[in-house]
Amino acid sequence: MIVDYGNRTVGLKIVFFGPAMSGKTTSIRWLFKSLDCADRLTSIENTVGRTMFCDFGTIPFTLGNSWTINTHVWSATGQDFYRSTREVVLVGADGIIFVADSEESLLDENLASWNELMSLVSEEERPFPIVICLNKQDLPDAIDEERIRTHLHLPSSIPVLKSVAMNGLNVLEAFEILFHDAMRASATMQPIQ
Repeated sequence: MIVDYGNRTVGLKIVFFGPAMSGKTTSIRWLFKSLDCADRLTSIENTVGRTMFCDFGTIPFTLGNSWTINTHVWSATGQDFYRSTREVVLVGADGIIFVADSEESLLDENLASWNELMSLVSEEERPFPIVICLNKQDLPDAIDEERIRTHLHLPSSIPVLKSVAMNGLNVLEAFEILFHDAMRASATMQPIQ
C-alpha cells in the first residue's frame, strides 16, 4: 500500500493469479465493467487474444470527501511461455485473488500454479490476504470447495468462493473480501524505524 498524504490518495495493488485459461482476464473484465471502469482496463494480449503479459487497470474509490483509494488491479498470465513475467506482476501486491479452474482434469494445473505462487510469496516480509475463486462452477462436473481445499492443501483461513467469471457470479464478492482484508492488513503495518 502506498499512502500519498499530499494528494490524499492510497494505492492498493490486487493481483489475479492462477493457471492458464482459468478465467482471470474474464473475471477482471467483468469486474471493471460492473464498476463502470471498463475504459480504465488495459490488456496486453498476443495475436490470438490470450494474455501475453498482464491485464491492468485502476478502480478508484472515494473515502468521504477527501481521500481516494486507487485500487490497481493486475492479472498474471498463466501461460508457461510467459512465466518470468509473473514474478514481476506480483511485486508490491497487497492481496491476491487466485482463480482456480473447476475442471477435475485440471486439478494438477491448479496445484502447480498454487505452488508457484506460494514459492513466489514465501520471500515476502509480510503475509498478505488471498481469496480463491473456484471458477467455472457452471460446468456440469465442476469440483466442489472441499476437493480444491484438499488438493491445494488450503488452510481454513483462506476463503473459497464458487464463481462463474462469464456472468460475474461471486467475482465482485471475492474482490470486496480481498479489498477489505488488504486494507486491514496494510493498515496494521508498522513503519520501518
